[in-house]
Amino acid sequence: MQNRSRTAIALFPVLGLTLLLAGCGMANTPLQVGTSLSGNWAFAPNSSGVVMNLGFMQGAYETVSAVARLNGASCVSPTGDILLTGSVGLDNKMMLVSSPFSGTTLTLQGQVSGDGKGIAAATWTFSGGSCASLGTATVIATDYSAINGTFTGTFVASSNDSIPVSALLEQTSQPDLNGQFSLSGTATFPGTTCFVNQPSVTTSLVTGSSLAMTYTDAASSTTLTAVGTFNTQATQLTITNWSISGGQCNGDSGTGSLTVQSQNL
Repeated sequence: MQNRSRTAIALFPVLGLTLLLAGCGMANTPLQVGTSLSGNWAFAPNSSGVVMNLGFMQGAYETVSAVARLNGASCVSPTGDILLTGSVGLDNKMMLVSSPFSGTTLTLQGQVSGDGKGIAAATWTFSGGSCASLGTATVIATDYSAINGTFTGTFVASSNDSIPVSALLEQTSQPDLNGQFSLSGTATFPGTTCFVNQPSVTTSLVTGSSLAMTYTDAASSTTLTAVGTFNTQATQLTITNWSISGGQCNGDSGTGSLTVQSQNL
């Protein structure tokens, strides 16, 4: 009886320490096994017009998850979400596998760089279903920096009139449930009477190298919608089309470009 009592007494400190660590959240904390992945990416083969835009939902711990959309392929809708999960191992090798879509399963692999800004030797494999014809291909992985800062430039109307533009833009740090990002901000158009007050971004979309945003002047209900592309560093925005609805400039449209002058801290 004495030996059994002494054993039980000896176990109490060990058991108490274990319970204390578990209570502090140390026992169940996931281990970081590879370089973290985040942000807005595009994956595309050299010899095809198919592009997959992808936003990482979680990329820092044992499970990596992302949501992608495929553009330029007839086998799936460009607005259909492709859900991927996987991991980045200690050797920084990434493997993501999708949930089935249109009967297809997508496997995405590559070697993640130490800073998490590059994925080398990337490949995708589409197996089964309507997208099986895309097969296996080597793809280029491109990480697009967030659009953040003060941009200035010029909008050129179809009448060849030039409109100076200054825009303050800030991109969300995390994607939405569709793996896409959005913008907030305001713009000024000196020398024009198109707007009563400074318009603000009311709707927007950033995915891969593409952007779309609508500015609204609440005082006059005038809107300006702009779509375009941007470079990987997000320092140059190319507006392939803008158009105004409502107000004194209703129906005006054109193209433009904006260059970053300072970035948000």
